[in-house]
Amino acid sequence: MYDLARAVHGSRGRQLETFSPLYMTNTCDAECRMCGMRRDNRALKRETAEIDDIERQLRILSTRGMRAVALLTGEYRAATRPWAMRYVNSALRVTQALGFGHVLINVGSIDAHEFDTLLAGIPRRADGSVQPKVTMSTFQETYSRDIYTKFMGSDADNPRADFERRLTNFDRAYRTGMRVANPGILVGLNPDLAFEMLALALHARHLLALGMEVYLSVPRLRQIAGGRSKGGVCDGDFIRLVSLLSLGLPTCKIVITTREDAEIQHTLAPIIAVISAGSAAVAPYTENGARFPLDTSQFEVIDQRPFEEILREHSVPGAVIENFQPPGT
Repeated sequence: MYDLARAVHGSRGRQLETFSPLYMTNTCDAECRMCGMRRDNRALKRETAEIDDIERQLRILSTRGMRAVALLTGEYRAATRPWAMRYVNSALRVTQALGFGHVLINVGSIDAHEFDTLLAGIPRRADGSVQPKVTMSTFQETYSRDIYTKFMGSDADNPRADFERRLTNFDRAYRTGMRVANPGILVGLNPDLAFEMLALALHARHLLALGMEVYLSVPRLRQIAGGRSKGGVCDGDFIRLVSLLSLGLPTCKIVITTREDAEIQHTLAPIIAVISAGSAAVAPYTENGARFPLDTSQFEVIDQRPFEEILREHSVPGAVIENFQPPGT
């Protein structure tokens, strides 16, 4: 499967994209058992960056050559979401002022009217669609309802507990004018990997039929603060999963991150579209690196090298890294 996927992708030419995650806060109202940010995890030190700090972080990323970023927060109850929407909107406006070419927004499931606040001030086309490339990122984590309830909970006060509401978040995003979607599964949460692959593929086909550009994320389980180390599925099964998705959904852009070590990155780079490099801690970036404290991070990042070093390894003849321009080049 891998050899076939590599042959097919090689015939199309090789182009990679990148973005860095920027965690604005690690607070959260959800109760996801596998997540370091869950609200009852006492091992996690809670931090929320002021918007001035977020602007400084975005300027650092821009100065270092990164032109795409994911803005991340926790998921909140209805009473808190207005604050979260204003908070992320402020950061989104800064990204546009600084000229970021792609912004992914990972804020959990939100209701239709909340998109008005989230996207306030962002330019629209004549048909009402969002003009800049702004992607809604909402990982279902698992498409098994039983396993979803086991890990995400069932309490009505838990904003993550509603399976259907999360599943339809992209449809609400589309109706409000967003045209790029980033669904995903947490690989290893459900032992039935074949089911998850088929369900993710069906979800992607639905989004493609709407006319959306689709990014597919397949992060593996990793260690969290106060939890046991988990590696998800083995490397062989993970490579097989990515190979099948790349063959079956050739117009979708598969994303891997530095949750994976350098060896897996190099193995998968020829058959994926995006390598995301950065830290899962709150406002972690410095002028030449990043902080990776597990006690303030959502999960463990395996490859903690500066993203310039990681991306440089993939800047080989015939390869292009979009949204990254090393200073001085």
